Amino acid sequence: MKLPTFVPTLPAAIETAREYLAQAESVNIHDHGRVIESHASLTVCLGQLLAALDAEQGAGR
Repeated sequence: MKLPTFVPTLPAAIETAREYLAQAESVNIHDHGRVIESHASLTVCLGQLLAALDAEQGAGR
């Protein structure tokens, strides 16, 4: 799966990751649709976080 090419700043990516993780913790495990939605959101969020980390490391070189 190809993730979006948008690369947020590292602080923004970290904040977004914390927000999505907090939301995921409250998802009812029996609500299949919400579990799938949460998984998709976290997958995109993780991709953006890693892209921000890669960009930060590239900028520091």
